[in-house]
Amino acid sequence: MNLDFYSFLPAAAQERCASLIGDNNIQIKVVRQRKTKHGDFRVQRGKPVTITLNAMENPYRFLLTFLHEWAHYSVFSNYRKRQKPHGIVWQNTFHALVSPFLTTDFFPESLLTPLKKHMQKPKATFAADTPLMLALRQFDPPNDKKCIFELEQGTLFRAFDGRVFQKGLKRRTRFLCTCIQTKRQYLFPPFVEVKEV
Repeated sequence: MNLDFYSFLPAAAQERCASLIGDNNIQIKVVRQRKTKHGDFRVQRGKPVTITLNAMENPYRFLLTFLHEWAHYSVFSNYRKRQKPHGIVWQNTFHALVSPFLTTDFFPESLLTPLKKHMQKPKATFAADTPLMLALRQFDPPNDKKCIFELEQGTLFRAFDGRVFQKGLKRRTRFLCTCIQTKRQYLFPPFVEVKEV
């Protein structure tokens, strides 16, 4: 196991997570930030089962990401028949894992209300839950970026790959934005962090 893993968790959650992991034969790796995901669970023939987690400065986001991925591992370990990745079995497993953490011993009061609501029917990603994402952002380190949803329509912004886009209208849950260089349009989730131009 990556020795840094526990240092990313809230201090109060470290012991409980250690007992959860126990002597399970699984690799847990903390990796550099990835733009498209916070964590993943992998099963590859001939290799150890692996959970990878982005290094995050927000310990509450890190804990939730770990529990999300651990729920995938639990479903994989306990059900011989293949299950839908974020179906009812995963939802119930994730709910059972998170429930003991839903106290002020592990999460600040401001996070508990949106988190409890989210856990009634957990989604495949926290980014689909605006109140929870807003609550989690309070504990992110300050930076000079803004989320897409915070920008005015028509604002130019620079994405993580350096391309410049113009923010357009919201389509259901994402914003349709136009790449200035190519005029091609792309959908951006509301909580992607970008630099205003």
